[in-house]
Amino acid sequence: MADLELFQSYLDESENATGAVYAVGGFVGKAVVWDKLKPEWLKCIPPQVTAFHATDCFTGNNEFEGIDIPDRIAILDKLTDVIAANEVQLVGYGIDAKTYVSLAPNKRQNEFLANKYAAPFGGAVELACKAMGNVPGPDEVWKVQEEGETWGRCDFLIESNEYRPSAERTIASMRNAKDLWFRSRIGKDLYGEKTGPKGVPLLQVADLGAFLTTKYIGKAPEGKISWKVYYEKLRSAKRVYAMVVADEYSLKRLHEMFREIQKEAAEGRDPWEAI
Repeated sequence: MADLELFQSYLDESENATGAVYAVGGFVGKAVVWDKLKPEWLKCIPPQVTAFHATDCFTGNNEFEGIDIPDRIAILDKLTDVIAANEVQLVGYGIDAKTYVSLAPNKRQNEFLANKYAAPFGGAVELACKAMGNVPGPDEVWKVQEEGETWGRCDFLIESNEYRPSAERTIASMRNAKDLWFRSRIGKDLYGEKTGPKGVPLLQVADLGAFLTTKYIGKAPEGKISWKVYYEKLRSAKRVYAMVVADEYSLKRLHEMFREIQKEAAEGRDPWEAI
């Protein structure tokens, strides 16, 4: 049996300024590609900046305060050049925030898709698994669902924050869901900070991915530095795999299905017996 293809996906969460979209975005690629990309990325970060944060770089806040717009544009040019030159794929999944809050009002834990982070997180994990390639066709997917596969594995690296427990639960649930053909592709889930002694610098790349995801899905207006230029640059370089949004209609239909499954389970019926 051939060795497994080893992939890594760096993901981060974000929401737009108006609060209209909750999203998770980032990049996925082979582990060997990330090993090459890491030193190239770090060379582009100014010495006075401990970690790249896309919002700060675009707006000139925090560690980027005092760095003029042309210099910040130069930084973004170099960083996106690095991404464009390496075989990684941008994935992003967003949900309509207003609709989700109306269906799941609690901050940390709800019955329906847990919270504003976990809801798009599962979608981003699925996209990352698909972006690995070798996606089974309609005639193969049922066999893969039944037996799993041994083609490749993707480890997920995520910034550790207050939503970590829900990320852990989501990953664990997806690994064990026999109806998900890509469950066998989900490897370890690892958590860390962007800086510090045990920092994971490539989470800074995820930060840029989440930023661009939210801007694109939220149809954000341009600022003093254009975000669209960089999104289009990556798209033209074939570094964008997919941007998906669950809109108001999609979320409400999903919620109806969720309630129906709950009802059938409470009545002792198997919700899958009719499928």
